[in-house]
Amino acid sequence: MAKRIWTEEEIKTYVQGNDKVLYGAIKKLYNEQTADEKVAGETKHYNGVGFNGADSRFMSSIAEFLIRNGFLTNKQKYVARKRMVKYTKQLTKLANA
Repeated sequence: MAKRIWTEEEIKTYVQGNDKVLYGAIKKLYNEQTADEKVAGETKHYNGVGFNGADSRFMSSIAEFLIRNGFLTNKQKYVARKRMVKYTKQLTKLANA
């Protein structure tokens, strides 16, 4: 059986419309942050994975809230979805790895 290959448009659509996929995407990108980036809550290594410098502090706090509580508020989901669009390429690479 051939492995499923995801497109960027499919990833974007699922992240935008499915809470479970959004949550998984946030956790996945957070896990791509290095240990020292997680502790500092900011991007220190510009390695092309995880959150970028502009989003690092906010999205790390969203990810930590999600991990602690198992959910996001409607407001958090709204803002996270808007920010996650820029990570579509990275998420597609991760999904197809």
